Amino acid sequence: MTGISCILFDCMETVVDIVKKPDIRLYCEWAYFGSGYESLWDSFDSFVDGYEKAVNYLKSKQQEYEEHNIIDRYRHMVRMIPVHLHETETVVNAIFENYWNNYKRNCIVHDSVKSTLYSLSDRFRLGIVSNFIVDDGVEELLDIHEISKFFDFVITSVKVGWRKPHENIYAAALDAAKASKEQILFVGDDYVCDYEGPLKYGFNAVLLDRESRFGSVNIRISGIEDLVNLLC
Repeated sequence: MTGISCILFDCMETVVDIVKKPDIRLYCEWAYFGSGYESLWDSFDSFVDGYEKAVNYLKSKQQEYEEHNIIDRYRHMVRMIPVHLHETETVVNAIFENYWNNYKRNCIVHDSVKSTLYSLSDRFRLGIVSNFIVDDGVEELLDIHEISKFFDFVITSVKVGWRKPHENIYAAALDAAKASKEQILFVGDDYVCDYEGPLKYGFNAVLLDRESRFGSVNIRISGIEDLVNLLC
């Protein structure tokens, strides 16, 4: 593959991996247990129910692929329970901080990824393009794992206001890349967001297919380290 000057990476499960793959109940566990405000809900199940209702409510008010902040979810939840108005933000912030601290503990960056980024950063501009609903969350994860130095820019859905595969987030990445579409390679593990969407927008794309689930995809890799040979 030739003519590439910029590589755009998805973040989660591409660059930053997770120790335990979360579902909605695990996300809620991270927010609820240890927050100090568990008693505001009848049970953990009622917290999960409130979270699901908040997600569905916010989605109902938005266009397809429009993004919101996770804080908005917690704020909507807290407003649905009997809490004094002046305490709302205190509760929201406590739940969020609890969630985020637990989320960060569930993240890991493998040495093979670090060495690959080190190698590629000498030859290409590197960027992150991530569906992420925590303000500055991706940036913090990159700092924690000491890989922010390899990236020239970070684009997140929470800041752009639109999630992949909406063209607006790809457009923001194109602007930051300082390259033409033909010079950009997108790499990620999600077929729609990181492969099909980028190709439709005009980027080149490589699918990270660790479990060999997409045999029909022309260009795919089983690990980030495979990029070095692909681009040599």
